[in-house]
Formats: sequence, C-alpha cells, structure tokens
Amino acid sequence: MRYIVLSALLIAFNLLYSAYAIKFSREYVQKTMELKKESERNLLLKVKYANLINYTKAKKWSIERGFVPIDWEKVGFVD
Repeated sequence: MRYIVLSALLIAFNLLYSAYAIKFSREYVQKTMELKKESERNLLLKVKYANLINYTKAKKWSIERGFVPIDWEKVGFVD
C-alpha cells in the first residue's frame, strides 16, 4: 500500500514538473522569437540610416569643402 501511494505521489509530482517545464519552455521560445524579430528590425534600421546618411559621401564632401581632421597627437590636457 505504501508503494502505491508513493508511486502516485511521484507520478503527480512528475506531471506538475512537466507542466511547469512546458510553460517555461514556451515562454523561453516566445522571448527568443521576440529577440530575433527585434534584432532583425534593428539591423534593417541600421541599414536604412546608413543609406540615408551615407557616411562615405558625407566624409568626401566635407574634405572637399576644406574640413581638416583632428591630429590626435596635437591634442593634450590643460592643467
């Protein structure tokens, strides 16, 4: 009789743990999918902004207009 009660408790505990594990794995999958969607969106926005700003053309244009880049060896701290 004792073994029957013990096995029923173990089966019940196993069912509860399985339900918890399934719930946890579904939440994990949802969060992973959301992260993937947001990272794709972030990459698309990054490309869109890079195309709008077009850093290489802006740099070339500024150098043509007389922009002088900073010489970091001449930069120092004032005490």
